[in-house]
Amino acid sequence: MTLFGSYPLFWFVVGFIFLVMEVLTPGIVFVFFGLGAWLVMALTFTMPNLGSSFQFLIFIVSSVVFLFLLRRHVADLFKRMRKDGPTDSLSEPMVAEKFLGQTVEVIKDITPEHPGLVELNGTNWTAQSSVAISAGQRARVVELTGLTIWVEKL
Repeated sequence: MTLFGSYPLFWFVVGFIFLVMEVLTPGIVFVFFGLGAWLVMALTFTMPNLGSSFQFLIFIVSSVVFLFLLRRHVADLFKRMRKDGPTDSLSEPMVAEKFLGQTVEVIKDITPEHPGLVELNGTNWTAQSSVAISAGQRARVVELTGLTIWVEKL
């Protein structure tokens, strides 16, 4: 027996720890080791006399197999979910469309060489322009690049 008193409980906890590590770290790796641990958990339910060294071997081999066979598919799934789901990214076209064409007030002078500040919807934004625009003047939003608004003089 193990520290937890039974192999299935031990492998469940190991799998759970790997899944928590997956959530807390970037990349998609630990989930496959969690799946490997849960596979061993299922095997120890059906074969309680399975030796601990054989369990560990099954865990390592199955985790590596899961990693190589499923990683690309899981990564593609996450990319699709991220692309199709809601976003807060200002570079997304639908979000940028909300800002394009809006009139803003210049708070800090903008020159082609140095960005300034504009107020949009009650928030100050870094703004750039191809022409100089003085503080107090109005401008129109023409592009959004990351957290920088590109404006043109009205």
